[in-house]
Amino acid sequence: MDSSAAAIAAQGLIRLGNYLRATGDRKNGTRYRQAGLTIAETLLDGPYLSTSAKHQGLILHSVYHRPNGWDYLAPGQKVPNGESSMWGDYHARELALLLLREARGEAYLTFFGCVQNL
Repeated sequence: MDSSAAAIAAQGLIRLGNYLRATGDRKNGTRYRQAGLTIAETLLDGPYLSTSAKHQGLILHSVYHRPNGWDYLAPGQKVPNGESSMWGDYHARELALLLLREARGEAYLTFFGCVQNL
């Protein structure tokens, strides 16, 4: 799994779930929201969250550009892992902020304004 894609997907699923719940589709809204929360729980814990003070990123296992071979491959491995990317870290922070605002009962940011926690 590419951790940056997981951070983006988690946000989208939570936001979609909130929207569906707000428009009356509680069953599907709850399902999508729970899927996003499950991804967030996995992403914001080991082995995806960087805990080393020496590592320069927040989340691990992001892929930069696999088709061009720009990702680091450790000796003996065929798949890149352990790397961070700036967009992955950005979206992980956005996800964490979304969850923090919801946990506090605050409105979270959207493109067109704020949506109250549902």
